[in-house]
Amino acid sequence: MKTLLYILTISFLTISCKSQTDRTNSKFENLSTPKDSTALYFNLKKDQNDTLTQNALDNFVNNWFSKMLFSLNEPIIKDYKGNKEIYRFTWLRTFHHPVSIRLEKQYDEIKIITKVCNGAGGYEPGKLIQDTTFSVKQETYEKLLEKINNSNFWNLPTEKTNENGMDGSEWIIETLKDNNYHLVIRWTPRKDDLKTFREIGEYLISISEIRKGELTDKY
Repeated sequence: MKTLLYILTISFLTISCKSQTDRTNSKFENLSTPKDSTALYFNLKKDQNDTLTQNALDNFVNNWFSKMLFSLNEPIIKDYKGNKEIYRFTWLRTFHHPVSIRLEKQYDEIKIITKVCNGAGGYEPGKLIQDTTFSVKQETYEKLLEKINNSNFWNLPTEKTNENGMDGSEWIIETLKDNNYHLVIRWTPRKDDLKTFREIGEYLISISEIRKGELTDKY
C-alpha cells in the first residue's frame, strides 16, 4: 500500500510540475506565419503617386519586401490584435544577405528573434540560414523605446519621396504597441536628419545574435 501511495504521489507531482511548466511556456504567444508565398505583409497603396496614405506601400515595393519577409519566415504584424508589443527591423542590403530582427514583449517576457537568408536583399532572398531566439532584460527593451521616442518615430511619414539608389540598403522598421501599427522605411539613412532613425536599427543589430560575418559591409 505504501508503495502504491508513493507511486501515486510521484505521478501527481510530475503531472503538476508539467502543467505548471506548460502554463509558463504558453504565456508567450508564438506568432503564425503565412502559408501563401504571395501574401502581402503591408497595406497596399493605390499607385506609386499616392503620397498621402501612410503605413502602406505600392504594389512593386510591397511584393519585393513581402517576398523577403516570407523567405525569412516572418509573421505579418500589421493586423495583429493582442497584448504583445512588436518591434521589427528588416535590413535589405542590395548585395548582402536579407536580415530581420524582431523584439517582442508580452507580459514580463521579452524576446529577440533574429533571422538571416543566404540570398541578397536587392535580388532573390535565398534560403533561411539563421533563426535564433533568446530572452533579454527589461532595460534592453526600455533602451529601444528611448531610441524610438528620440526619433519621433510614431510621427515620421512612412516614405520619403525621391529616395532610391543602385547600391545601398532599405531600412524597414515596424512598430506595434497597444494594437497601433506604424511603418517607416528609408533608403540608406546616413544623413544627420535620419541619425536617430538609423540608431533604432543599429541598436537592434547590436543586441541581436546576428553573426559577425553579416556585418562586413554596413549601409
